[in-house]
Amino acid sequence: MSDELADAQAWYDRAQHHIAEYRSLAYGENDRTWQLRRDRADDGRHIYSLHFNRGLFPLLKPIACEAANAMFQSLDNIIATAARQAGVPRSPQIAWPWALQPDTDSNLAGAVKPVIDSRLNDMRKRGMPEAWLDLVAATFAEHAMGLVHIDVVKEVSLSGKHWELVPTKANAVAIGWHLPGSAAQSFADIPADHFETEDVFVFHEGDPIEVSQFQIVAGTKLIAPGKAHQPEPVSAFGYTSRFVETALANARVLLAT
Repeated sequence: MSDELADAQAWYDRAQHHIAEYRSLAYGENDRTWQLRRDRADDGRHIYSLHFNRGLFPLLKPIACEAANAMFQSLDNIIATAARQAGVPRSPQIAWPWALQPDTDSNLAGAVKPVIDSRLNDMRKRGMPEAWLDLVAATFAEHAMGLVHIDVVKEVSLSGKHWELVPTKANAVAIGWHLPGSAAQSFADIPADHFETEDVFVFHEGDPIEVSQFQIVAGTKLIAPGKAHQPEPVSAFGYTSRFVETALANARVLLAT
């Protein structure tokens, strides 16, 4: 028997491929975002510095957009599968509903319901079976706590397709290390927004620091137009992936009945 959700599953799988690519560039074992260097000056001083790979981030923008596009395409294909099964004609309104107002993230779960209900009513008038509309509503309800993150990923998709690619922003705030024989951790604080304009931060000059490993205190976030929330990218992709997984699993159950 053919898999009626094969297209939706293929889009989801494609999204995971893009997310893995994104992770490998920005978070992999060979982290390309930050590089610690130890150099020796002519006068013998040891110079420790943190280098920011600014050139990496233009590469991440289309990958983030492709991941976001693929996940929401998977959701649209779930609705398309249901519509074909029910004999509902193709139209722009027969798609997974998503219409949130900008900057509603202080109460996003509450803001979703009236907007989504309106879209569901329109789909109902076009002949979509009630069980599938219930599936959409139940998926939103189950993932209410993650909608603030998922909404940003939706904007990554929309903006990238119709306006501009959404940037990933990275910043480091400190570098830490443990000296041998000491339980206390030493820190070198980095001035706020230093890496907005600079690519290098020198955090120590003088005698060598006798440690085997440094800890970089850093973070990344997605900057989506019209969204106050700026989530960590892989976390936001994770919330969205689980949303799609729930929709796919429930759709398979519904198709089997």
